[in-house]
Amino acid sequence: MAKSRSTFGKIQREQEKKMRAKDKMERREARKNAEEPEDVEPVKAVDQSKVLMELAKIHEDLAEGRLSLEDFEVRQEELRELLMVD
Repeated sequence: MAKSRSTFGKIQREQEKKMRAKDKMERREARKNAEEPEDVEPVKAVDQSKVLMELAKIHEDLAEGRLSLEDFEVRQEELRELLMVD
């Protein structure tokens, strides 16, 4: 018996499958490159104990009137952001 030849439909389906796999791989590469920008500055290590001590100090300053409420809120948000980095 002779070997059966592939039909045109089967060949076309295989080519479409290869194109979809190629497109998927390209999308993954594009997403990976978008997620990891190379020109990002490294994050500085923050000593949490120093940040917490600074938070306590600004609370004291607010309670004793050495710091306005607006300045306190701004400084508190800056310190919280430093804690969130780690």
